[in-house]
Amino acid sequence: MNDLRCEYRINPLGIDNTAPRLSWKLVDQYQKRGQKQTAFQILVASSLDNLNNNIGDLWDSGKTETNASVNNVYAGKKLASNQACFWKVKVWDAANKESNWSDSGKFSMGLLKSEDWKGDWIYKADQKKTDHNWYRKTFTLSENATSAFVHVGSFGYHELYVNGEKITENVMNPVASYMKKRIPYLTYDIADKLKKGNNVIAVWHAAGWARWTRIREYRMVPFVFKAQAEIVAGGENITLKTDETWKTKKSNSEYYGDWDILRFGGETIDDSKREDDWNTAQYNDSNWMNASVYDYEVLNAKIPEGNNISFALNSNKNREVRALYSPIKAELSAQMVEPQVKFKTIKAIGVAKNDDGTYRIDLGENYTGFFEMDLYNGKEGDSILFEISDQTERIMNWSQKSKYIFGKSGKGKFSNRFNVAGGRWVTVYGLKYEPKIADARGYVVTNNRKQISKFESSSAQLNQIYQVNLNTYLANTMDGILVDCPHRERRGWGEVTVAAMYGDALPNFESGAYMDQYLQYTRDAQFPDGQTRAVLNEEDRPFLMWKANNPLTVWETYRMLGDKKVLEDNYVSMQKWMTWLYEHSNYKTGGALIIGEQGKREMPGLGDWCTPRGNFWTSSNSPDAAHFNNCLYAFMLENAMHISEALNKTEDALAYKNRLKVQQEATHKLSYNPETGKYLKGYQVDQAFALLSGVTPASEKEKAEAQLVNNVLYDFPYYDTGSSGQALYTRYFTESGERMDLIYELLRDKHHPSYGYFIEQGKTVWPERWSAVGNSQIHTCYTGIGGYFIKGFGGIRPNPESLGMQNMIIKPAPVGDLTYANTTYESMYGNVVVNWTKKANTATFHIEVPVNTTAKVFLPAISKEVIKESGVLAENTENITYVGTEKNKAVGNYVIYNVTSGVYNFKVDELPVTQFPEPLQNTENLAKLGRMNASSMFIQTEKLPVFEAFRVNDEDEETRWLATETKNQYLELEWVKPQTFNKIIIDEYENNITSYKLQYWENGKWKDLVSDTTCGANKTHKFDAITATKCRIYIIDAKKAPSISEIKIYQSN
Repeated sequence: MNDLRCEYRINPLGIDNTAPRLSWKLVDQYQKRGQKQTAFQILVASSLDNLNNNIGDLWDSGKTETNASVNNVYAGKKLASNQACFWKVKVWDAANKESNWSDSGKFSMGLLKSEDWKGDWIYKADQKKTDHNWYRKTFTLSENATSAFVHVGSFGYHELYVNGEKITENVMNPVASYMKKRIPYLTYDIADKLKKGNNVIAVWHAAGWARWTRIREYRMVPFVFKAQAEIVAGGENITLKTDETWKTKKSNSEYYGDWDILRFGGETIDDSKREDDWNTAQYNDSNWMNASVYDYEVLNAKIPEGNNISFALNSNKNREVRALYSPIKAELSAQMVEPQVKFKTIKAIGVAKNDDGTYRIDLGENYTGFFEMDLYNGKEGDSILFEISDQTERIMNWSQKSKYIFGKSGKGKFSNRFNVAGGRWVTVYGLKYEPKIADARGYVVTNNRKQISKFESSSAQLNQIYQVNLNTYLANTMDGILVDCPHRERRGWGEVTVAAMYGDALPNFESGAYMDQYLQYTRDAQFPDGQTRAVLNEEDRPFLMWKANNPLTVWETYRMLGDKKVLEDNYVSMQKWMTWLYEHSNYKTGGALIIGEQGKREMPGLGDWCTPRGNFWTSSNSPDAAHFNNCLYAFMLENAMHISEALNKTEDALAYKNRLKVQQEATHKLSYNPETGKYLKGYQVDQAFALLSGVTPASEKEKAEAQLVNNVLYDFPYYDTGSSGQALYTRYFTESGERMDLIYELLRDKHHPSYGYFIEQGKTVWPERWSAVGNSQIHTCYTGIGGYFIKGFGGIRPNPESLGMQNMIIKPAPVGDLTYANTTYESMYGNVVVNWTKKANTATFHIEVPVNTTAKVFLPAISKEVIKESGVLAENTENITYVGTEKNKAVGNYVIYNVTSGVYNFKVDELPVTQFPEPLQNTENLAKLGRMNASSMFIQTEKLPVFEAFRVNDEDEETRWLATETKNQYLELEWVKPQTFNKIIIDEYENNITSYKLQYWENGKWKDLVSDTTCGANKTHKFDAITATKCRIYIIDAKKAPSISEIKIYQSN
């Protein structure tokens, strides 16, 4: 056994679950098939000596016959505050052979009851909320400590020091919370830092989110902290707590600027005020002031009459209000998620001198975190200014600015401590020398969650998309939540979270503790009327997808982790929220959701957002949005039903089932055209949402699916969704509809709108808009696609019949022209590996199923007779059981086997042949069946460029494509199937082209069809018929940027 976990973490300190869950992984060095656990024995002891002597004085489970190796609930003696626990496990294998004991693990309990906290909330009496303050408490020990824990809960961030040494490498903790109700605290083990004699415990404290004034019901957040040390030394129990005897002083750093949307500022470090020994025992703090105990009435008495708080409404307008302090009622509870750390180092790749004498440092990629720079040749009092941007065109965006002031030495280091920035380029003012590349670096700051996935394929672009998507997710995962962007807003918008938890978090990063923390925040921030908060750390918004994490993310967490506690913890909250929705539906009269007034910010509000076609506030409660939200509500009801069933709440499950049936039928009736098979306009999201949510009845499913496929391949062959559609769009194509063949076609694209276009534009993380321009170049609108790689191409996913990955599905999708894909997912049981290689019409599949798990394996093949494992017909091989076959649109046919744990090497001698269907519509104009690509695109607004290439085959004479350059521009039409044609009509807007060619694609090269000078309106070009997958107009030159209204392509007699 290895990788012992408690509450999903390795050796966690200060947990407050008194029935903690214990997990481990089994390893078989011989990789014997069918190896599994049949029983375990856990020992939990109060000391390492007891554990080493096999004395489980807290719990000895005895031999327990079960194959459960994940989240086994502690069932021993009642655990007390501050208690240290040591544990180990041994197991019996498939042959009932007993293992050795594992190495030891440990965990400690936090302060479990409010009365266990003895200290006061303290602060520096003359502080400003921009200050970073030092605190100290000196004390003497008569003997060395045998045990010592410090518990620290803070409004804002803190760092703990003992006798001059920082405890842990953590940064910017605790994570964010609904501070009116809860403050997470962290526990530190300091026993080995204490010594006999004089000691000091010190805290560096910064306000962080305590400066945030955007939560209406809690605008005046106190800048205070509470700490408590529990020390055992010489047989004596010593409690040190925060009170007025602690000494405090403003440190040498402070915040630079505001802590609000549009202006999160940075930090100032004044090296002339640096005191390296401030946190040592010998330091003389006699001139420091004593800390004050929080008293809201004292603080309120100092607030002058009138408005005292200002916050941004937009870039040009603020709002002022009056707010007062109140008694602190927040509960202190243990931080469950992994602490924030410097997760990754970013190396600078370039330094350039600007015309004004400043220097611009290029860090190579957009990221969120700390910037650090070694500084020299300064004079005391000289200052260096840093301005940070996420784009080359701007020196600084969103007031991301920091400052360094030199001390006597004239050299030092700037490094963030209590604030982050989002960007890539740093402009440095005030340097008297040319800096070296090695002087500057960055650090990604996020929670210390291990990446548990790997993906590599024959497509370099696919590999880039996988990595850039994960980088984007990390760049927006801060303070324990997912934000829209790290610089402009830092707001926890809910719709991107629904998508990212499904696609990015759970398949790619350790997420058990993270989900516990995030969903606790969601519960805490829930409104009294039952609504969940659309923007987790701010005001509400009346948009349904933004509020859908419960039940959607709750259920998805259970699907992946099999953790029933996550369902139990969030059930009451779900019930309140689903009751609110029920009361705002027409269920009693057989109808769907009650829809607010179109264009108004009323529930259920917006549908999709930031799509290629553009979305505006006027779309709120439009017919499109109503269909979107009605399908979403149906899917939420289905999830709620499953949660109720999993918890054996049969009456609730039946109620949800009945509501679901009414909602599905009503939504179908409202939006469906039985003649065409389309929901509304038949857009991809319209169809996919209806199919995923069961709105489409079985009798119409084939027709609705055909329209969806037709839209992806012919009608609008682009990745046609945005930030709120992504959540269900990805679920449909990955697991429900299983159309990774279609997704692959969309991910192959290199032109607007596509992920490949972002990469072609040099993006290192996803921007906010499909146009790839705009004021946020680090954004979560298009995250959520990580599941395509692990669950889709790799096919590693939970089995609906047995959730939680102990009995998984492996269903790889070798689609398109991919020749291989190697996928790894580290589950709670061990590494799942799916490596496939495709050659001609054969394929190999290397599959590794971890010890103590099983898998239902789906292999694409024409029949079971063409599948061998290690040279033997698969169904005749040990530990493989043939199950049957399944038709599949993406790969043709799957042959299904049940397999036990072990390593398998399958060879398929004949893969099914698949091909895309012909278009549903009969059209003479072949241009209507293809994807339009352009060399460039004039962008009118970042939200909606207006002059996109796809305007050219929309049969709308009022729309057009417009290039940005006059020379060497092209407009290309690409089909998924070869087309035969002999006539092309070009309708040029105005008459600016002076030289051009018509070309077609053959054998990997462009070949000329027609060359001419002027084009003009509706110019017809005829030639001998050719067959191709691509053709284009290549504009060699034009008087000004060329623009084309329509292209029409025909095969005429």
